[in-house]
Amino acid sequence: MKKWAQIITIIIIGSIGVLIFSLLVVTKPVADTIKKEAILPVVKVWRAQNSDYQVIIESQGVVNPMQVTHLASEVSGKVNFLSPKFEVGQRFQDNEVILEIDSSDYEAVQANTMAELADAKLALSKENALSEQALRDWKVLGKGKEPNDLVLRKPQLESALARVVSAKAGLEKAERDLERTKIRSPYESKIERTNVELGSLLTLGTVVGSLYSADLYEVRLPVSINEFDFVDVNKSSKVIFETEISGISYTWNGNLLRSESKVDQTSQSIFLVAAIENTPLNKKFLVPGVYLKAKIFGKILEGTYSLPRSALYDRNKIFVVNEDETISIREIKIIRSSKDIVIVSGGIVNGDLVITTPVSNAIDGMKVEVYQERLQNN
Repeated sequence: MKKWAQIITIIIIGSIGVLIFSLLVVTKPVADTIKKEAILPVVKVWRAQNSDYQVIIESQGVVNPMQVTHLASEVSGKVNFLSPKFEVGQRFQDNEVILEIDSSDYEAVQANTMAELADAKLALSKENALSEQALRDWKVLGKGKEPNDLVLRKPQLESALARVVSAKAGLEKAERDLERTKIRSPYESKIERTNVELGSLLTLGTVVGSLYSADLYEVRLPVSINEFDFVDVNKSSKVIFETEISGISYTWNGNLLRSESKVDQTSQSIFLVAAIENTPLNKKFLVPGVYLKAKIFGKILEGTYSLPRSALYDRNKIFVVNEDETISIREIKIIRSSKDIVIVSGGIVNGDLVITTPVSNAIDGMKVEVYQERLQNN
């Protein structure tokens, strides 16, 4: 009995071993398949689309008046009228009188020069009459000869005419000086500084104050040398200005006027100058000294591709998924880059699926799986 029990035990153990071995042999290909499928990298892609790209350059600057004028007296005298608005920050209309200098002496000079001109014209009229009479007399007595200049009193005529010209010039100067006793705003302006008071005695060239353009402002905008290459100053490119005051955003439109065409040695930047359109709605917030952010609309890059920055590999390469879900490594030309995107050309065509996620140990022909639910379109 013991012998039979041992035999049965051996048979049972052997059967179990055979069964376990069979299971291992049968399931090995399945395990290999699962393992093989698990190692395929799953990637996200960006579908390349050819388009024109509008370059926008960000900058910032401080508002400055477009025009600043130092008012100076062009004649001497005492200030006998001073506008009550002649204070810092007050507005004057174009050609509005700011102050007046005592004009009595200049009115007297004007009256004298007017009288001198009248006398000179009268003398010229008399000389013309004498010259005409001399010509008539010569025709009677001259025996057919041509009269000379002395006979026709030409020297006297020229002298009388010169006196008229001089008197006219004197009157014009007197009228200019009389007008200059009134100092006016040369354009719509605001007062920046005042230097005189009512009763002040002014001499020629005395600076009475300064003013600036009330609604014409400009901003100097620094851009890097690389960014400057994408700016087209000659086309008065559009600029959008913005700032935030008490949690509220305000915007203004503007356009580029010029570039200063020299590189700042400290920042290695080039300054662009842009004009701002002051809108009535935001007028009170646009004053000299306000800090503004700016978006400069630069050149339009035609026939380019916009890619996420995450698509870049080794600075100027990308991975593209082929139709058979293998990958190809492409070299591209980067035209412009920013924090989030790069603008490229070459090495890419419409519809290419560009990988935007990291791929470890990637090589040409490597198999990948595209994560379809995350397929992005440019």
